[in-house]
Amino acid sequence: MLIAILIGNNLVNIAASAIATVIATRILGSIGPGIAVGVLTVLVLIFGEVTPKSLATRYSERISLVVSPIVLWFQRTIYPLISLFEVIADVAGKAAISSEEDPTVTESELISIIGYGEEEGTIERGERVLIERAFALTDLTVADVMTPRHKVFTYDGRRPVFQALEDLKETPYSRIPLFAEDPDEIQKILYMRDLMVAVINKQTQVPVGEIGREARFVPDTQPVTDTISGFRKEQQHMAIVVDEHGTMEGVVTFEDLLEELVGEIYDESDQKPVEFVELGLNKISVDGTAEVRLIEEYFDIELPGKSTDTINRWILDHTERIPITGETFALDNFEVLVKSASRRRIHEVTIERLGQGPTLLDL
Repeated sequence: MLIAILIGNNLVNIAASAIATVIATRILGSIGPGIAVGVLTVLVLIFGEVTPKSLATRYSERISLVVSPIVLWFQRTIYPLISLFEVIADVAGKAAISSEEDPTVTESELISIIGYGEEEGTIERGERVLIERAFALTDLTVADVMTPRHKVFTYDGRRPVFQALEDLKETPYSRIPLFAEDPDEIQKILYMRDLMVAVINKQTQVPVGEIGREARFVPDTQPVTDTISGFRKEQQHMAIVVDEHGTMEGVVTFEDLLEELVGEIYDESDQKPVEFVELGLNKISVDGTAEVRLIEEYFDIELPGKSTDTINRWILDHTERIPITGETFALDNFEVLVKSASRRRIHEVTIERLGQGPTLLDL
């Protein structure tokens, strides 16, 4: 059908040009062809391109029902010519040298279509966000979503069950990485339900390392989609993330991966953190471990780099060092004040947008 439409379109344009040129030459003489080209160009753009396509976009179903019988009739009428063009197109396509076939529709085009669907009301905002996060998921690695080492709670696997029961009775975690001597060398994963079973079975003197389950290790460069497949295949919910030297970088759970799709998940034992404190117009106080996405969403902007990077990483990429408490500097059209920092990381910063009006949250 596409070939039929293209043939019909070109036939009409060529015929209109020829007829207009003949008529204009007879009436106006030698200046006729020039005037005919100018007038016909305007008419074709208005009545043959802009207006029909605008109407077709707005009333696509209604117009397609009207014009499709005409197009189908025309297609059957010139079928031999269409077959000839199809053969020529196939031969030209096979002759073209290409190492890789380009996709018919790219990811960016699909995202644009989804955004247009939201504007038209056919897609809900939540559906758009979910679809966009699904696309973004394929670009993420475990290092982008893991809980970093300094936030991971670990436990000495050499301690007996009765002591672990006392030490861990207030912990909110259901799975705890166990080490033997070096806290960075995880040996097992302790499931709290296994600890309860050991107590019921009166194995209180047994080291918790003996009732722990084998830990699963994944490289920090592993794609998130591969990690999800691994969790499903091995029926596990936690893995230890290591770098190329085998050093522990952090842990990743199935919940971490799910949150990349649906957003933060809180259960009854979680205390929802205060993401930021509003200090005034275009000015907030935020924790250094918060994600850059928070700034982007609050100020309705897009910053260079990954949205999943922490505020710490965003600042360190700029300063190439850990700023001291009280230090102020400009960064990406923001004034950043370091309210609290240690020798190892930034704890809290104040971020103020420079020379801007109210944010979307102020309207």
